[in-house]
Amino acid sequence: MSVVIDTGLFYAVQNERATNHDTAKRALSHVFSGEFGQPYATDFVYDETVTLVRSRTNSFREATHAGNRILGRADYPDVVEFVTVSKTLFKESIEIFERYRDHALSFTDASTIALVKNRDIDFVLAFDDDDFDGVVSRLAPAEIAA
Repeated sequence: MSVVIDTGLFYAVQNERATNHDTAKRALSHVFSGEFGQPYATDFVYDETVTLVRSRTNSFREATHAGNRILGRADYPDVVEFVTVSKTLFKESIEIFERYRDHALSFTDASTIALVKNRDIDFVLAFDDDDFDGVVSRLAPAEIAA
């Protein structure tokens, strides 16, 4: 089993004021314990997370912590397989972004879907049901955090 972690989880676990902070914290605890197999994240998710944390918290320190969590640096466990989006994966992301224009996909979401399809990953762990549902299998953080 395997799972790609979406930006929203990394953001919410980092920002204690985020609505989904507690849910994200519990869900990531399950994922990091190995319950869902190998967790993945991409450089695009890293970029989106660090940028979102920095803009919403106005804190370089918080953004750095979020990035360290993804990369397994400092005090964070090194459990997430970090994938750099290749030229091939990038082209597939463009195709997915254009094909699913009726979904509210960000380009990062499209790259996540491309990774899921390319590596035969089982799930995306995401709060965004409108983005991924009907395209790839999604785990809802609230369901696994209960």
